[in-house]
Amino acid sequence: MRRFMLAVLLAPTLLAAPAAAQDLQGHGGPVSALAVEGAAVLSGSFDTRAIVWDGESAVARLVLRFHDGSVTATAFLPDGGFATAGQDGRIALWDEDAREPRFTTALHQGPVAELAVSPDGTVLAAASWDGRIQLVDLTANEARLVDAHQGMVTGIAYRADGDLLSIGSDLRLVTWRDGESAHTLGLPDSPNGLAVLDTGVAVIFADGALRVFDGDGMSGERQLSQRPLVSIASSNGVLAAAAVTGEVWLLDAGNLASRHAILPEQGAIWSLAITGDDLLTGGADGLIRRWDLTTGAPRGSGEAPTEIAFDDGSRGAEVWRSCALCHALTPDDGNRAGPTMHGIFGRRIGTAEGYDYSQALREMDIVWTPRTVAELFEYGPEAYTPGTRMPEQRIPSDDDREALVEFLARMTE
Repeated sequence: MRRFMLAVLLAPTLLAAPAAAQDLQGHGGPVSALAVEGAAVLSGSFDTRAIVWDGESAVARLVLRFHDGSVTATAFLPDGGFATAGQDGRIALWDEDAREPRFTTALHQGPVAELAVSPDGTVLAAASWDGRIQLVDLTANEARLVDAHQGMVTGIAYRADGDLLSIGSDLRLVTWRDGESAHTLGLPDSPNGLAVLDTGVAVIFADGALRVFDGDGMSGERQLSQRPLVSIASSNGVLAAAAVTGEVWLLDAGNLASRHAILPEQGAIWSLAITGDDLLTGGADGLIRRWDLTTGAPRGSGEAPTEIAFDDGSRGAEVWRSCALCHALTPDDGNRAGPTMHGIFGRRIGTAEGYDYSQALREMDIVWTPRTVAELFEYGPEAYTPGTRMPEQRIPSDDDREALVEFLARMTE
């Protein structure tokens, strides 16, 4: 009866916003990679997960778990599958509805910075901090390495003609044809990313500048910030760039004229993508926000919607908000990036139905009680549940831990 009355009281606040206006929430750490294909979105995060989203409904359709560390690059494959790469230097190819990769490589000795699929759909290229490019034959599932830069390869992209472009910490922009270097340009500063334009290639730099290069050299420049630019995207004649400070600029891809400046208030914007009339920003807050590409206005609220947060006005609900990015409370919502909290008390760790736990958690004997949940956040996941994929976080306050446990007891029974 108490739960029914609470549901009635909360009902006006649990109405979801229209799907087209929703931001994408589900990661438990900064969003480090974004790829788009039609209405679908494929994101990667510091939380070690990649998530396949239905962009229209803002629902996480599939959570991909494979990497040991951040997922640093994602890509859609021509056959409807996905590619992910990580801080661990590994690359995984996934079928459309698979929970395990169909093919993996572990050839790199450093993080993978970016992935790109060739225009004919036959090759996946990967740029790594180990100075090499990996070329994966998507038909034969074979991979080979190319020594590319003296230092980190920080960006990679295909042109429409099939040539591959790469940038590196050795201050070079290299054009590759059939796996061989065909052309090289010197760069004026450390490059952090690139995007192919109709008239050349746009490169973002650590000195806060965006510069455009054609076959003869630099053809355009905009000094956008005094701090490093860290992400870039281009589509539909629009160029987007973001700084480590969290600012985002929308520019005309033809002449670099300003369209809009955006301050998402998400911390550093580590990833950008353009799909249709939307700009997507992946922030340090774990949120993927939507922006109107024409006006620069936000399409979503930028906050956890109340149907996720279940804000009943208590201190426990406030503490819960950061948990709501990854965990649901009700049986209907199911698992997100983390397992559902419905029925948590009395449940053995690693046993929520349908959730793919790490082997370490499946072998533990912890049973979740108010005491063990409180201890998890007193000592932190790494110390209390070694081998977990849960991002490290602690709740230092005894009162806040008690409030969270009381909130969970009310909302998950």
